[in-house]
Amino acid sequence: MTRRLAALGSALLLTLSASFAHAELPGLQLSGFGTLGMVYSGQSDLRATNFGIDQPGSDNPDFAPDSVLGVQANMVFSPSTSAVIQLVSRENTRGNYDPRATLAFLSHKVTQEATVRIGRLRIPFFMQSDSLSINYANPWIRPPAEVYGLNPFTDLNGIDLLYRTRVGSADLEIHPYMGQSSITIYSSGDARLTRLMGVNLTLTTEQLTVFVGHGESSLKLHWGDDNFTVLESLMPPDVNAKLSGNDGYTTFSSAGFQWDDSEWLLIGEYAKRTASRYVNSGHGWYLTLGRRFGNIMPYVTIARQTQDRAVAQATFTDPVIGPYQTAALEGFLVSRNGAQRSITVGSRWDFRRDTALKVEFSHIQTTGNSWGNSFFPRGDPALTELRNRSVNMLGVALDVTF
Repeated sequence: MTRRLAALGSALLLTLSASFAHAELPGLQLSGFGTLGMVYSGQSDLRATNFGIDQPGSDNPDFAPDSVLGVQANMVFSPSTSAVIQLVSRENTRGNYDPRATLAFLSHKVTQEATVRIGRLRIPFFMQSDSLSINYANPWIRPPAEVYGLNPFTDLNGIDLLYRTRVGSADLEIHPYMGQSSITIYSSGDARLTRLMGVNLTLTTEQLTVFVGHGESSLKLHWGDDNFTVLESLMPPDVNAKLSGNDGYTTFSSAGFQWDDSEWLLIGEYAKRTASRYVNSGHGWYLTLGRRFGNIMPYVTIARQTQDRAVAQATFTDPVIGPYQTAALEGFLVSRNGAQRSITVGSRWDFRRDTALKVEFSHIQTTGNSWGNSFFPRGDPALTELRNRSVNMLGVALDVTF
């Protein structure tokens, strides 16, 4: 635990020093954010993880899944042109804390209503995409995994357009985008979205936000773990072609709303992923209700993810190796199925203007053919049963902005 926290802090030390050394430059505004988070699993054979974000660790409690430190520089060159650079350090799927540019784009206001941005942007797949790393901006310690675990891609290397206009008493934002994205996968795999295109619509009033979005992309995915290498050696070519490669296609649709009248907070979101191969197709939803009492807000979240279609299906008839093929493929499909349901009870205490303390207790239930998407086996996956598991998880996080 001490090693991980030290790595998180030291990874951005040089970046912070260099950034603040130039704080006097005209048109430059610096800001930062951070989370010190702890998660504890009630099961000794499981380890909590933030799928697609961190490397499953052996610590319990574990500070890696939710801890993050980031700095952001906003540079204004003219009334219509500006740039943003955001550097973030958190444990990645390779187990290190190397800082990376999560935002690095140039923005130009074409008209009063339309702004074009080009560079590295945040992929806008979800209603809360813009604040995924800035935990202080969200009510929870982490967004519900049943929805946000459906799509681990975070960056968009490309171009987008933000068109904002008034519709009656509401603000409408039309947000088309295109580009590509890539991520690393534990332990040595990788995935890439190419020819990615999509559009989002967001309608905002004083108290209500409504969001809908849809994106489509070609998909390349290669698993890199030893277990998958063994699986490939057992599968015929037609099955392997469905498990990894460069010829996939995926779509992602989402819709959500948020009601906030400064006393009550109600958030709901639905997302659906379809894939021609490499990953399963599924959908998920969550609903969060919170009530503010001064600077304290207790809240409750219910959520569920369901698999719509497995990655592959096959029947093996060879009397000698057929049973081994069947068992190997079944194990792979179960491990790639994130279906689960959960209920979370938590509280947020904003004891300073820029600091919040959050405590959450979650009860998570996996299904009869899934590992879920909140845990990973602590030991040999072949010897750990994650199906039909009821797991309790405690989370504590301190969020700051500066």
